[in-house]
Formats: sequence, C-alpha cells, structure tokens
Amino acid sequence: SLPTGEREPAVPGDAVAIVGLAGVFPGGNEAEGFFADLAAGRDLVGEVPASRWDWRRWYGDPWTGGDRTPVRWGAFLSDVDRFDPRFFGISAVEADLMDPQQRVFLETVWRAIEDAGYRASDLAGTDTGLFVGVGGMDYLELMLAGGRGLQPHTPTGIAHSVLANRVSFLLDLHGPSEPVDTACSASLVAVHRAVASIQRGECGAAIAGGVNVMATPTAHIAFTQAGMLAPDGRCKVFDAAADGYVRGEGCGAVLLKPLSRALADGDQVYAVIRGSAVNHGGRAASLTAPNTAAQARLIVRAWEQAGVDPATCTYLETHGTGTALGDPIETTALTQAFAILYERWGRSAPTSPHCGLGSVKSNVGHLETAAGMAGLVKVLLGMRHRRLPGNLHLNTVNPYIRLDGTPFEVLDRTREWETNGVPRRAGISGFGYGGVNAHLVLEEQPVAPVSPPAADRR
Repeated sequence: SLPTGEREPAVPGDAVAIVGLAGVFPGGNEAEGFFADLAAGRDLVGEVPASRWDWRRWYGDPWTGGDRTPVRWGAFLSDVDRFDPRFFGISAVEADLMDPQQRVFLETVWRAIEDAGYRASDLAGTDTGLFVGVGGMDYLELMLAGGRGLQPHTPTGIAHSVLANRVSFLLDLHGPSEPVDTACSASLVAVHRAVASIQRGECGAAIAGGVNVMATPTAHIAFTQAGMLAPDGRCKVFDAAADGYVRGEGCGAVLLKPLSRALADGDQVYAVIRGSAVNHGGRAASLTAPNTAAQARLIVRAWEQAGVDPATCTYLETHGTGTALGDPIETTALTQAFAILYERWGRSAPTSPHCGLGSVKSNVGHLETAAGMAGLVKVLLGMRHRRLPGNLHLNTVNPYIRLDGTPFEVLDRTREWETNGVPRRAGISGFGYGGVNAHLVLEEQPVAPVSPPAADRR
C-alpha cells in the first residue's frame, strides 16, 4: 500500500528501496531498450536532427567571430513534440506553451508508477514527495525567437518550479515538490533529497528523477567556447584522447519507498539505496574545476553511511565526462576514498582489480541535469540482468589515470557482473560543473518477493 496521512513514522536507519523505474533515452528507447543498447556497445550519438535546429547554419570556428560551433553532434530523444494533453486533463492551448521537459517528465513519472505495479490514482491524497533535476530554459528562448511573446500560460509553462509542481498537482501528491538545479549532479541530488525526505518522515514515498531536452543551439555554442565539448562528438572517457563531452537528452524517474514497507507490501525491488551524500568542492582551481579531496570525502561519507564492506563494491558508475582533467581527478579521488574506507575496516586495499569502472556517457553523451538517471538506469538494470556494459571509445588509457595496484579496472567490454556470493553493490557519482557533488550506494535485493495480485495492492 502507498502511504497515507495516518502512516507510521519511518523506521530510523531504514534503507530506501527503488520499486518503480521508467525512462526515455536517445535511440527511441525506454529503460530496457536503453540498457540493451548499452550492453550491445551501441553509440547513440548522431548529428543534430533538423527538427531541433539546422546545425549547418551555426557550423564554424567560434574564434573567427559570430556564434559558431564545429560541434554538430548530440544524443537526442524522439517525438518530444508529441504529447496527449487530454490524457492529463490539460488544454491544447496550455500544452502548447509547456516546456517539452514538463511533458516528457510527466509522462515518465506516470510510467514509473505503473512499473511499480500501482495506478497513478493510488497516490492521490498521499504525502508522496516529488524531486526532479532540471535546468535548461531553451523553450522560452525558442518561443521568444518565434515571436510567440508572453501569454497567460507562459509563466507556468516554462517555470522549473511548476515542472515539479504540475506533477504533484495533477496526481494530487501532498509531499514536498521541488526542482533541483545543481547542473550535472542534479538528478542524483534529487534522489538524495528524496531519500532524506523519506528518512526524516516528511513523506512516506517519493518520486525522484531528472530531465533534459535541448531545443536551441545556444548551449552548444557557449560550451564550445568554454572548451567543454569534444569536436568529434565522442565522449572518450578514461582515454588518452579525451577532449570533452557530447551533449545528450533524456529523462528518468524512480519511485522510492522505505525498504521495510516495500517488502511488507510485496513490491518489486530493483535495488536498495544504502547510502547517499552531497557536498560542494569549495574553492578549487576555478569555478568549474573539480576538487579531488572533496570528491573523496563525499564517497567516504556515502559508503560509511551505507555501512557495508568496501571490498564488496564491484562496480562504480563514474561521472566520467571524458575530459583530460576531470577523468584523472575522479579516479584519483576514488583511489583515495577507498583507501580510507579499507583502512577504517582494518585492512589493506586489494592490489588486484575486482571493481569495474564505467561511464554511460561513452554511449549516450552527457545528459546534464538527467545524467544521473542514465547512470542509475544502467546500474539498476545491470543488477537485474547481471551484466556490466563496457565503455566505448577506449583505445589507450589516459596516462594520468593510474590504477595499477588498486581495486579498480576500466571496463573495455560488456561482461557478466560477478560477485563472491554477496549482493551486487555499486556506487554512482555525479559532479556538477558548479561544484555540487553527489554519490549513491546501491545494493541489489537478493530475493525478489512474490507480488500479490494488483487488486490486493491498493
């Protein structure tokens, strides 16, 4: 059953279970199809489709003057212009002024609830929370450039607050309802906030997610000028040729409940969130530069909260943007963090690898505010299918990445996810370019409970 206003308080220290999952990703796939693409080693990046913008109009060297970019690549969603407003009781006029990020996220939340075995109406009147990573304002720019001007539904159509609040309004959710904009770490921060809200007793269940849709070339041009984007449109994570990332779109959402209640209710459990942590890098070399020490502290905090042996971590989904600076800093932080964790468990860190490192960005680019959802889907379905997708575009490991004598190895191909009889455990990192870092610790649920008939689960 879903929570009501009369529910019992959350059990102190109770882990949080992921009981529903949905997403839409480049390649025209939802979550299962997306994972199949990852496991098959498919590159989901292509040229900017004409339905977004004519890349030829903006193509060129940004340093010769004018708004130009040599990057004509991206990983795009299909059919973001298609939406059935009547299904949600929204007028066609209002829907036309809704940012497509609102439409895509609303649809994804609906599917996540269904995936958990519930109807959206089952949540009505409950204290379910809603947290979503979102940042872009492309649609407002597009409307103004098209001469649409401001109309009565424009403020609610483009406001990030309403992106979250519209879902809570339409589904009659009474828990917290908040957008999160910490850039690249936003959707993992959203999950962290949802977990914390459940554990504090603010809500008995929560939906967390992230969304990113690119409607104009503005950010392509700006990020090119900032030196962030790879000219060839390939995210060469951990490779010596790493020279930036490629932008991508996507959306994901998960339904969360306290583990004790999920097991009592007979819910499916994709995985359990054993620990989560968020911090900021403070003063670093620059505003957008990562901080090794801060990343290490973050990871230590999350795994100490999880309270599990660090030797049982067999996979880490890294932030892994494919930059010459960021990749070595991240792997150094991982090495430092796990050295501390092993020491606190009274042992030396293994000198032979047993923990794979990967980044979904090598397949699909950087989904920015939805990036954490792409990594989360990869890990959750990897646990379900017991497979670890390999990294693409990996020819020669970056010489500044030193993994010899550590527990870590970069996955260069898809392989079985093996363990030594313990539950599969993994970490997921997301680092915002403004300095906000997030890390989750996930554990598979070893025994899937038998689900009762849907009629008995209301």
